[in-house]
Amino acid sequence: MSNSELVSWSVVGNVGVITLDRPEKLNALNLEVLQQLSGAVNRAWGEKSVRAVVLTGNGRAFSAGADMAYSSDHHVDRSTPDWTSELHSVMSRLYWLPKPVVAAVNGLAYGAGCDLTLAADVRFASSVARFSEAYTGIAYSPDGGGSYLLPRIVGEAWAADMVFTGRVVEADEALRLGLVSRVLDPDALLCAAMEQATTYAAGPTVALGLAKRNMRSAYGLAFEAALQNERAAGDICRQTWDHVEGVTALSERRPARFEGR
Repeated sequence: MSNSELVSWSVVGNVGVITLDRPEKLNALNLEVLQQLSGAVNRAWGEKSVRAVVLTGNGRAFSAGADMAYSSDHHVDRSTPDWTSELHSVMSRLYWLPKPVVAAVNGLAYGAGCDLTLAADVRFASSVARFSEAYTGIAYSPDGGGSYLLPRIVGEAWAADMVFTGRVVEADEALRLGLVSRVLDPDALLCAAMEQATTYAAGPTVALGLAKRNMRSAYGLAFEAALQNERAAGDICRQTWDHVEGVTALSERRPARFEGR
């Protein structure tokens, strides 16, 4: 890996692994990191063999959020359109990725780093992980999608408390709030996340992507509109090889062998 590679991409089986790899800066997000992260997310979209994704960080942090030192040194702050636009583009592409995403939160996830975990479908946390919507400490409001995502995950009251105070939420509390699904020993985290993602990757990828899209888009829809989306998704699923395989396997009383098509 060259020194300029701040985000790594690898593929294990059918799982793409995106790793924020700037440990000496706690994986803080500057423009270059965001651009490389965008490239990795685009690869996850484009590579058909990749059927699930794990997102994690290298070192003792998942991500400390915006790189404020970088901003000061380079006279770049959140009012700079490039930084905010790149962050929002990454969040949107990750949020709508039509494949399951598991965040393996290995350490602190603050500010935009916390928001980045929220764009995943499932979050596993190390026992030393910590979460904070740390914006109010610099008299700022969430700008990484947290104001939209966090209330939908933990509810409006707990989201308001986290945002208003910027307090640190330890891993055990994150589990109680529903912010994460599992808390694991640090040495077991990545393995567990990979196992979960591998299970997802063995599923009917088209159907999973459509189910994800419908769950994401259901917010704000009338029930009847959501039902129409489900009907449209079903029309697509019926045309897939995996659906035929699933029905055949059911009739033959054997496990289905999905191929993601």
